[in-house]
Amino acid sequence: MIELYFDIKTKRNFASLLRYIPKSVTKISAAVAYTQDPKLVDVCIKNNIALEWWGLFDHEISSKMEIVRKAIASSVIKFYPFAEYFHPKVILFHGYGIYIGSHNITNRAMYDNVEAGVFIYEKDLSDDQKDKINNFFNYLRDNSIQATVEDLDKIDEYINMTKTEKEEKEKIDASLQDFFEEQFSHLFILKPGVKDFKKEAKKDKRTLLFLQEWRETQNNIALVKRRMQEECKQPNWVDPKAEISIITDQLLHAYYYTYLIKKHDEHKSIDIVNNEYHKNKRNPEGAIRNAIRWWESLDSAPNSEDVHINEWSISNRNILSQIKERDLSEDEMFKIMKQNHAARNHARQIKNSQFNLPEDYKTTIEERIELYVQWLMKQKTKDNLMINDVLRYLLFHDNQRIEERVYESVYNPRYHLEHLGRSIVGELIGWGRPDVTFLRNNRVNKALKCLGFDVRLFSE
Repeated sequence: MIELYFDIKTKRNFASLLRYIPKSVTKISAAVAYTQDPKLVDVCIKNNIALEWWGLFDHEISSKMEIVRKAIASSVIKFYPFAEYFHPKVILFHGYGIYIGSHNITNRAMYDNVEAGVFIYEKDLSDDQKDKINNFFNYLRDNSIQATVEDLDKIDEYINMTKTEKEEKEKIDASLQDFFEEQFSHLFILKPGVKDFKKEAKKDKRTLLFLQEWRETQNNIALVKRRMQEECKQPNWVDPKAEISIITDQLLHAYYYTYLIKKHDEHKSIDIVNNEYHKNKRNPEGAIRNAIRWWESLDSAPNSEDVHINEWSISNRNILSQIKERDLSEDEMFKIMKQNHAARNHARQIKNSQFNLPEDYKTTIEERIELYVQWLMKQKTKDNLMINDVLRYLLFHDNQRIEERVYESVYNPRYHLEHLGRSIVGELIGWGRPDVTFLRNNRVNKALKCLGFDVRLFSE
């Protein structure tokens, strides 16, 4: 059945649609050019409805900054901005139906304007129509970059700047567009003349997907970090001066390995991850708070988290900071790899033949890491870069975004070294630059998925 939405005078179907979303709806995909009213965002946050929101985002505030800010800070909403060429009004209520019409999400559109549209129940859509709807949202997803928590400070700065008196605003109007693009150009793919993540992203789908996935997962970690900062009383075994990003990583470490795996040791880990994800996907915020309450109750570190927070984080950062000015010695490289969970695991898995050792040769884990480091120090990339060159680029080439440097270090032959995979690289940059990013390995992915975030697991 198709319902006609002719909103005139007192009959306001669209406002009612947003206000009274059925409880059966757990996900919404919305592509709406102008959003000035917070109704959809507020309802989704209140009812833990996962919202993918694509909106026009420019210096004229087509999507109101305060609403965008609220969406970015929420664990249930993903905001994907478009700079231009964007004018749809389509809202898909998964499992319920789809609205297509003239409404933007503005107060005037919902309560004053003459508007028109249709609502089609999902059961009345043909398979071909469903495919077309999916293709539409897949196109938007493939040609947009999610705005994340790291953009909040830029939004605050922009909001403060645009609150100046009228005379002052007139002085800055001419440069406002330039300022806007300076702040947010990294979010736009289709806008001509605006700097992309990287030019190759348009040609290389794998590159774009990697950058989108990495950025989105870093945002999930940032949401956990914000809750830690706002709500958590740290256990007394955590150094008060410790980096909050390292503490956040160790919360995820303990939550996954101790709270979940040991608690359900009779189950396969992948089953635990999937069960927890389905239990928490409607309410990641609640799962985060439960994890924080458990963390606060710990009288002692369950699995060496105190060592990782109070010792490893300091020594790793001190050593890795040196690479900005000089090469690390083999002893220094050994220490940081010994204190890298992914490197330890990977070194154990490398075959003896890689090190020219007999097949039945036995080593301790430390001996294995030492062999790995000795071998790694001799390797060169396609452009003759060695491990120190690669790490210097990864950690301190700050005129390029972090997720780009991670991608280049893992996949680009110019920077990639064999047996230096995604999890090892993700930990190295997290230990070395906790001021600007987080550790990222597959353990982190599993912990986030258990909290209810739709994170893709990977293997090295």
